[in-house]
Amino acid sequence: GRLASDAASAIGAGGGADKHSSGIPKLLARKYKGHAVHDAEQLVSAAPSGTRRSARANVRGEMRGVVMGDLEREDRMYDGGSGRERAGGRFVKGRMSPFRNRQRDIGATSSRFDQKEEMWKANNIARLEYFAKDADGYDSDEDLEPIVSEDDEDYMDLDNHELIKKQGNDFIVNIDLGEGESQDRRGRLPPYEPPMGYDPQADTIEYQYLFRDLVDVDHPILDMPSKPKSEAILPLRGSGPSLGDFLQATMDHPSKYSLVQRVNKHPDSKREARPTFPRDRKLPSEDFVNKYKGFLFVSGLVPHLDEKTGDVLEFDDPLHQQSISEAAAKVFGVTTLDVSPATPTSAFVGFATKNDAKEALINALNDCMVTHPTELSAFDGLDEEKMTDEQKEFVSSAGDTNHVLKVTGVPVEVTSVEVIRAMFPPGSKLEAMFGPFTRSDYLRLSPTTLLINLGSSDLVSKALKSTNIANNAALVGKRNLQMMRAKRERVFDGWSGPNRAFAKSKLGKRLFVHGDIPPEDLFLSHHDVLHIAGLPPSVTLRDLATFFQPFCADQRDVVGSGHIVRCARGVPTGCAYIGFELPGELDQVKEMYNGKAIISEAPVTLRPVWDKELRRGVRQGARSERSLEELDDDLNNWERHVDPKDIKELEDLGVEKSILDEVMRTLRHHNRTFSSIDQAMPGERLYPERRVGTHYRDFVKKYIKILKSCVATRENPGLMYEAMFSPDQDVELGLFDIEEKRIAELRKKGI
Repeated sequence: GRLASDAASAIGAGGGADKHSSGIPKLLARKYKGHAVHDAEQLVSAAPSGTRRSARANVRGEMRGVVMGDLEREDRMYDGGSGRERAGGRFVKGRMSPFRNRQRDIGATSSRFDQKEEMWKANNIARLEYFAKDADGYDSDEDLEPIVSEDDEDYMDLDNHELIKKQGNDFIVNIDLGEGESQDRRGRLPPYEPPMGYDPQADTIEYQYLFRDLVDVDHPILDMPSKPKSEAILPLRGSGPSLGDFLQATMDHPSKYSLVQRVNKHPDSKREARPTFPRDRKLPSEDFVNKYKGFLFVSGLVPHLDEKTGDVLEFDDPLHQQSISEAAAKVFGVTTLDVSPATPTSAFVGFATKNDAKEALINALNDCMVTHPTELSAFDGLDEEKMTDEQKEFVSSAGDTNHVLKVTGVPVEVTSVEVIRAMFPPGSKLEAMFGPFTRSDYLRLSPTTLLINLGSSDLVSKALKSTNIANNAALVGKRNLQMMRAKRERVFDGWSGPNRAFAKSKLGKRLFVHGDIPPEDLFLSHHDVLHIAGLPPSVTLRDLATFFQPFCADQRDVVGSGHIVRCARGVPTGCAYIGFELPGELDQVKEMYNGKAIISEAPVTLRPVWDKELRRGVRQGARSERSLEELDDDLNNWERHVDPKDIKELEDLGVEKSILDEVMRTLRHHNRTFSSIDQAMPGERLYPERRVGTHYRDFVKKYIKILKSCVATRENPGLMYEAMFSPDQDVELGLFDIEEKRIAELRKKGI
């Protein structure tokens, strides 16, 4: 009964709040020094730290350890007598044993226990220290791994087990010894004896988990069929710089074949575009850039306007910047410390990770509508001393300031053409009454103020009273925010690899927005690229191709030579990139417009995209062009590479020039080595040490030289012909007569 109670207590401890799964480590921590442990099999077969044990194995280990420990304590009571028990390595006086007539000498018993303890410690101290170590601070593996589910074959249901009963929070185990197990007259189990053929070395942790796959070659796990691998050729996933990293990546590759390649780019393919920043954008500080990992850029925020003039207040005002930060922080659900104002209507927003920035962008796209305070009023004139030439010309063409309608609070990103078309829709009665309007009938006085010349004061008063025009103007002020991704610029950081062949880069201090640089394909496939800003959203790539066609020698590629920048919602931002294939075309555009042009009735700014400095190599520029005569001469005129005397000599020997023409033409046309590869421009050549066309030239020279050395005549038959005869034998020249007759017959047949 006491054994069952102790075993049940151990099981209850394993299933309660202070749950413990591994039988040995925690159990030893509770025992005193003199408490013996007989379960050697439990010690040597326990799983190492990090492996998971089933619930049945846990309970079995706990129960066996406690039961065998209590049997040892009873054994000491039978053998030790005298009411003294060993605790903490000392003999203390305690309860008198009922077996007083079987007491033995206390000193002899103490000596025998000390010897057994030393032997046990010598054999098991290393294993106990291994289990006692717990670098993660957990008591057992059960604290790290989940409990075994009911579907597992090792699952043990304590509530419905035939040998276990639950009383309250404790479990009572009915230990029923099977047939063949005997007890002595004191009720003790016989000492544990290992099975036949037991190998202590093979039962160690080191053997099981380190040397099993090397020593036990017949282990069944080695005979298990592996998953068949694919026959596809897949790129090898990136690994570290060491050989071990490469081997590990090869072992983890899902296919039988892996592909590792390094593209050898020529200098023109290594070009990088410099970002085209707006001139009024303020970049974040270095501390702000280093603080975050993900960034977004938002534009179209409502600026602070002057109540009298309707113009945007100074951006340097701290209160103005604080309002911008608050507006941007409200959009993305962050604090104002996470915002860096860029312009009066835009800001950068930082996030801890790129995933946070992505989630914030997706959430903000659902509700990003803002309302600008667009208002209509009569124009009261300007200070003549501060007026520009363009403003003076507009006022003089209007005739009187009373003929001009003033619109304030216009969104900065909205063009003047959009405002005119929104207030006076084309084909409507409003346009018929107040229009039509030309480019000279309106003037953008400031980013948020527009002047419209209606032609008379009566029309101005009617426009101010019209609710339709007022509603249309209010619709202009309702705009969606434009949100785009932003990231840190990468800058050059030296060379690495064998012979310092690979360029390194690091994160720079500046942030650029999606759209500040052109697409890589567009930039690398064109000689020059132009950046356009201020376009109306209705402009298409075909409109841009039509506008720049007069400056191009060839027909423009509408899709491949242009790109319109769009925000995260897919709405055009007013910026675009145009590519020019030949040198000099962009120079004509710059000379014609000087950085400003009118496209679709909207004034736009034109800025060329500059290249970053090439660290190695020289840009080759445009590909050369040749006329038809030059191409024909290069394909067929092989004679320029040899001496005319050699050609005449071969003709005299029977090798006609027409035959050589056919050989050289076939070689030049149908062999890539002497055609496209040999004609490739510098930087794209397979053999960069050779100049263009030299491979074909060297071959023609060598071919003629070898052909001359192979020709045999009666006067000089050559070593090859003479080797057909013995040294003491006369050289028979009758073969030359036979060959002359054969060639003569072929000539008669026209061959």
